[in-house]
Amino acid sequence: MAIKFLFNPVSSLSLHFFRIGYGFATTIIIFRYFYFGWIHSYFIKPTFFFKHFGWEWIHPLPPVFTYLLFGVLLLTALGIFLGYFLRFNLLVFTAGFTWFHFSDATIYLNHYYLISLLGFLLWLSPVSKSNTPTFRFKDWLNNAKPIPKLWLYAIRLQMGLVYFFGGIAKLQPDWLFEALPLKLWLYQSEGKFPLLDPILGLPLTAFVFSWIGLLFDLSIPFLLCTKRFRLQAWLVVLFFHSFTSFLFPIGVFPIVMSLSSLIFFAPNWPQILMNRFSKNKIDLSVSKVPLKNNANDFGIREYILFAYFLLQVTIPLRHILYPGQVIWTEETIKFSWQVMVADKVGSAVFTIQNRQINPKDILTDYQYRMMTIQPEHILQFARYLQKQEYERTGIAGIPVYVLSHVSINGKPARPLFSPNEDLTKIKTNFFPLKGLIR
Repeated sequence: MAIKFLFNPVSSLSLHFFRIGYGFATTIIIFRYFYFGWIHSYFIKPTFFFKHFGWEWIHPLPPVFTYLLFGVLLLTALGIFLGYFLRFNLLVFTAGFTWFHFSDATIYLNHYYLISLLGFLLWLSPVSKSNTPTFRFKDWLNNAKPIPKLWLYAIRLQMGLVYFFGGIAKLQPDWLFEALPLKLWLYQSEGKFPLLDPILGLPLTAFVFSWIGLLFDLSIPFLLCTKRFRLQAWLVVLFFHSFTSFLFPIGVFPIVMSLSSLIFFAPNWPQILMNRFSKNKIDLSVSKVPLKNNANDFGIREYILFAYFLLQVTIPLRHILYPGQVIWTEETIKFSWQVMVADKVGSAVFTIQNRQINPKDILTDYQYRMMTIQPEHILQFARYLQKQEYERTGIAGIPVYVLSHVSINGKPARPLFSPNEDLTKIKTNFFPLKGLIR
């Protein structure tokens, strides 16, 4: 019964429109890298790059090839938006985007990770086989081929997981009982809305916003899935993301989430919308014959999809296996939708052979800020210093120490590691970091 439900045919229009929104948002993202000079700042200027555990084999490309990669990303993003060579463009864009995003762990962003995941899902889905360009609007509006309901639900589930796990991440004392870090961020946003400053500056406002943010994340996927409240819920999504984008510097995240949430509407909502404003009515009927009837009809794409979601449900929960507060230890915080749940500021000075080394002399300002608050990055930099010292002196196994302090949500700074701990002896693996002060 469940198999027949998942493979009931539905209009592919909603997923096509999702693809157009995806292409639009990704085009903006890549264009911003050219416009703001971020390609040079993040990939050409640095002399050292941090790695994600397990992804150390991904390296930044030489300068000429880095610019070439971004040129290809811009062209393929436009191709996705315009509807040309979708299968090829989705594959190349997703692979290239993931490569640059993973080439330095300090530039990790949750919505960049989401972009990679959605690109993969679109490539896997039947809409990637479409050969109708976007500008031929009437053609794909009138002749959209039906797709299994499974693929529509796959995108909905992915978007729902982002919100839901984002809400779960907020179930911690600082957010619930001290309105942190929102209290700090609202104070820092003073002046952006002069008329609202007296309200935004009230202590109560931070608590109200904290709880609204929590309830929004935990409830919005379910409200969007409910036909009765769907339109109102989407309007709340628009307002929520628009308001937060004015208050906080969160890039294109509001655009990505606002456009993506349209996937929760009826599969043929573009046709329904056109019928309301057009004299020439479009036939809204879709065949009710299931496209597949039982598990024996499953193909490799369906099995990949189920394996994919098994990972997407378990990866954000892996922090349960690690001691300490995840926003302090930063273990398992990535790929888990821990979105804007802490404000951290750190400092670090390394010591090797009685010589103090200031990372600011080696790293970019952005890399330094990210490194000082993430224990795994501190360990990577310590190993780098040890390697550099070996090349300079020929002495192997020289210990490296750090004097590090991190303040979380404006509270007194604490050290991440003991200043007497040889960082190069601490192994990075799937187990909790030894030597980390929790």
